[in-house]
Amino acid sequence: MMRNAMKPEKLKPGKAQWKERPIRAVEGKKLLGQWVMVTGAGSGIGAEIAEHFAESGASIVLTELPEFLENAENEAERLQRLYGVEVLCKPLDLRSVEDIKRCVRSIEEQVESIDILINNAGVNLLSPALSLSEEQWDFVVDINLKGTFFLTREVAKTMVRHKRGSIIMIASHDGVVGSENHAPYSVSKAGLIHLTRSLAAEWAKHGIRVNAVSPTFVITEANEQVMDDPQFRRTNLPRIPLRKFAVPEDIANSVLFLATDSASMITGHNLVVDGGWTVV
Repeated sequence: MMRNAMKPEKLKPGKAQWKERPIRAVEGKKLLGQWVMVTGAGSGIGAEIAEHFAESGASIVLTELPEFLENAENEAERLQRLYGVEVLCKPLDLRSVEDIKRCVRSIEEQVESIDILINNAGVNLLSPALSLSEEQWDFVVDINLKGTFFLTREVAKTMVRHKRGSIIMIASHDGVVGSENHAPYSVSKAGLIHLTRSLAAEWAKHGIRVNAVSPTFVITEANEQVMDDPQFRRTNLPRIPLRKFAVPEDIANSVLFLATDSASMITGHNLVVDGGWTVV
């Protein structure tokens, strides 16, 4: 159920009713009554994260680029049908600070507060540093770091007023160790990890926890063909002591843990979900 009225009623979580049995068993609804915002949630890791929170009873705000918003809307309908939770969809382009502010204002017209923010949206490109253009650098860093910061700041303003909140950055093992041909991506993800620590220190007094999750390679529908390539596997699997790539559920489980009261004493932490990539 999409809500696009000019002056929508503010939504309270939990209105929708269960319409059919969930696809996976859930131990209680520990997030019932909370709103969770997930960026880049139309597919892949973002969609999996959103589903884990919906399973736990949370109401969800999905954001996606305007050209991919239909994917998020389809995901929203699926989550409502399976889990009976409220779901909103909003277009968001992290390259524009004005668009970020517009998106947050639109959400605040409909939702009392965002309790949990998952900064999942991000981009990557492969290029040798010697041939990297300014436009390529700006494209990656403006989305992954600059845009994520300004979105986090806008959402945190309400969290500060409510004296509570949980924020998760999706970083990368490339932000922990160097990686060939990934200069802007590695820099942006390392920046997110340190932004996590800085904001955790600054906002703890407001009851806001800020953490990061740094995955290794994650198999999704979008990259499955590349990651199944024999040469790719020969090059990268030996660097992972567990000898396997991650799947979206690995990341979603980690995010859910850090975002909830199960991790109430954890802030400023970067949880590396890499099968051991960064320890050898």
